[in-house]
Amino acid sequence: MKKVKDQILIIGLGKFGMSVAKELEKYDCEVMAVDTSSELVDEVSKYVTHAAKVDAMDAESLKKLGASNFDVAIIGIGDDLEASIMIALTLKELNMPYIIAKSRDEKHTKLLNMIGVDKVVQPEREAGTRIAKNIMHKSIIERVEFGKEYSVLEIETPKEWIGQALNKLNVRPKYNINIVCVEKEGGKVIIPMADYTIEEKDNLMVIAPNKELEPDGYLGRML
Repeated sequence: MKKVKDQILIIGLGKFGMSVAKELEKYDCEVMAVDTSSELVDEVSKYVTHAAKVDAMDAESLKKLGASNFDVAIIGIGDDLEASIMIALTLKELNMPYIIAKSRDEKHTKLLNMIGVDKVVQPEREAGTRIAKNIMHKSIIERVEFGKEYSVLEIETPKEWIGQALNKLNVRPKYNINIVCVEKEGGKVIIPMADYTIEEKDNLMVIAPNKELEPDGYLGRML
C-alpha cells in the first residue's frame, strides 16, 4: 500500500515560513501555504502544492481551508504576538495533531507552551530549513549539526537494520555513517562491538554526512 503523503500547513510567509516552504519542496509531501500578502502567496506558489491569500486570524477562514485535515501546522507569525496566540488556539480547537510556532522572545515562548503548542521555535536558534527536515524525518529524535558537512543524530532503528549485525550492515565504508552508541529499552547505553545485532527497540546515536540526510541520501530515504 502506498504511504499517504504528509499534509503540512504553513501560516505566515516571512523569512521563516518561506524557508520552510522552500525546503519542503524537496520532499514527497503536500504543502498548503497561506498569508495575507498576495505578493508572498505568488512567490511561494512555485514551491508548494497549494497557496492562498487567507487571514488566519479568522477562525472561519481556517475551517473553510480544511485546517483540521492537515498533519502539521507551522505558524510563522512571530512578530504579532496576538495573531500567533489566536491562531494557535484556533488550531488547537480544530484538533490539529501537531503545531509548530515561531516565537519572538522567551515570554512569547512561555505563552505558546501554556496553550499546548507542540514545538516552539526561536528562528535565531533554529533555521526554517532545519524545522522542515525534522518534520520529514520522523525517526530522528534529536539532531545536532556538527559543522557544515556532518550531523550527530539520535534515531529510532530503521526497519532495514533490525536483526542485522553492524559488520554486515557495512554502513561505515558504504556511506561514512558511524553508529557510536546504542540506547537499549530501559535506558541502558552501550558502545556496540562490530558483531552487535541491532534490535527493534534500540535507539541509535550516529554520526552521518548531511548529504545522506537529504531526500535522495541513504538515511534520508529511510528515516
